Amino acid sequence: MKPESSQYKWVMLGLFWLIYFSFGMIRSSIYPLITPIAQDLELTNTQIGSILGIFLLLYVFLALPIGLVIDRIGIRKSLLAGISVLSLSGILRAYASSYETLLLSVGLMGLVGPTVSVGVPKAVASWFQGEERGTATGIYGTGMFIGTATATAITTSIILPYLGSWRSTLGIYGVFGLLVTIIWILLGKESDPTQSSGSFSGMVQALKRIIKNREIWLVTALGFSLMLSSYGLGSWLPKLLELKDVEFALAGVLASIHSWFGLIGGPGLPILARKISRKYAIILSIVIQGITIYLIGTNVGIILILSLILYGIFSAGMFPLLFVTMMEVPEVGSEFMGVASGLWFSVGAVGGFIGPYLVGYLLDVTGSTYWGIVALTVIMELSLLASFMLKK
Repeated sequence: MKPESSQYKWVMLGLFWLIYFSFGMIRSSIYPLITPIAQDLELTNTQIGSILGIFLLLYVFLALPIGLVIDRIGIRKSLLAGISVLSLSGILRAYASSYETLLLSVGLMGLVGPTVSVGVPKAVASWFQGEERGTATGIYGTGMFIGTATATAITTSIILPYLGSWRSTLGIYGVFGLLVTIIWILLGKESDPTQSSGSFSGMVQALKRIIKNREIWLVTALGFSLMLSSYGLGSWLPKLLELKDVEFALAGVLASIHSWFGLIGGPGLPILARKISRKYAIILSIVIQGITIYLIGTNVGIILILSLILYGIFSAGMFPLLFVTMMEVPEVGSEFMGVASGLWFSVGAVGGFIGPYLVGYLLDVTGSTYWGIVALTVIMELSLLASFMLKK
């Protein structure tokens, strides 16, 4: 059965969306709870920054090897391992009693998180063909943004007041992940159970060809700056708003705005790219992200709201543009998408760790959020150099 002729691909796309939704909730549920967690465990901002980024640091070492494994064993087993351990990470956070135990419980997400981040793009490339890949990538990507927005919005305004403690609040998201795991066990399939990506040595040769590809490295460089800025801003945003004297519960709601508007950018920017070219859409996205990051960090009121909306649209839309660009590189395709996206996440995760850590460190050193925001803005706009070098 060919992927493009199977109607079951839409069921699979729904499952990919659900997995990304769960991933987004578990990952981001800790963001609005920085203040009570730091007070309870007596943590510095630098320690909080390392906790927020630790799982991505593990991506640096594991994303590429896991990409090779996924290309060999398939996505059904890989995603099962990923979502089940992600859920365990969410549950164990509820029992953290110190900096070290919270760091380890969050870090556990990084051990298998790459199976989701790498496995889903690989699966989409297998189940979908042509322009449907861009559409499917934009759709499943909204799962992460809705999951992030939901957790950020309801954690301090609804869940925490109802359950009464940050521990129970984090644990409930892990339990939800277990329900998603059961659904995947029941419905998840391979696009073609008989398909193989060839021998391990063949994949190593494919990796060598991919590493030599200029376009792949440009896309990877863009991924580095995108993840650094998005994780640096997104993970600290509730706390940054609190420091602007926004009320605790309201800060979580406001911080969710950019994720909700990511629902427009995820599928919308790839559509725009068909009219103005993918390269120009990426350049436009970078320019607007840099400007809005600075405005978010330095303004309140209507300018803050509008900046959050624009940032959400264009940061969310850039992810599918980069992944579709990788899929269409001749050395990659659907067969070796696991290897290519593994490389992308290995490098991008360095940025994903640096971003939250850098903001926390600069907050401790300077006592202000301003210099962290400036750093994120400059790094984002420097990525224009790589975007200008992309093929049109």
